[in-house]
Amino acid sequence: MKEIYSRKEAAKVAGVSPRTILRAIHARQLDAVKIGEGKTCSYMISREAVAEYVHRRGCR
Repeated sequence: MKEIYSRKEAAKVAGVSPRTILRAIHARQLDAVKIGEGKTCSYMISREAVAEYVHRRGCR
């Protein structure tokens, strides 16, 4: 299993859309590391952070 997910991969694991993951990151509900600036930035999200997010939301 991967240790670090992209936003799209985290969304698939959590069973939500990538946009929902982005909203959760901005709302500080999901820990992530931002790589880059502006519209071309991406996020690195740990497996533990995704598992915590899923547990808190009651997803899946």
